[in-house]
Amino acid sequence: MDEYVEVFAASDITFAYLMKANLETAGIPVQITNEHLQGAYCLDGMVPCVLVPATYVEQAKRIIEEIQQSSQNDQNDDEQEQ
Repeated sequence: MDEYVEVFAASDITFAYLMKANLETAGIPVQITNEHLQGAYCLDGMVPCVLVPATYVEQAKRIIEEIQQSSQNDQNDDEQEQ
């Protein structure tokens, strides 16, 4: 059984579930840690994290990077329209 490795630390649970959905669509098994801390006092490192099996880390990171780049491009387009 593969060890699960963190590939994304989310600012909130919504982003963690967004990444989870995208990774699962690509056929990657996903776990979320610290998902029940929403609204609680968070200590360093106690944010929702997305984990995948070690054999999927590189694929997952590429997908996450593509999502982040797409999101950044959308923000830049919105700023230019204003």
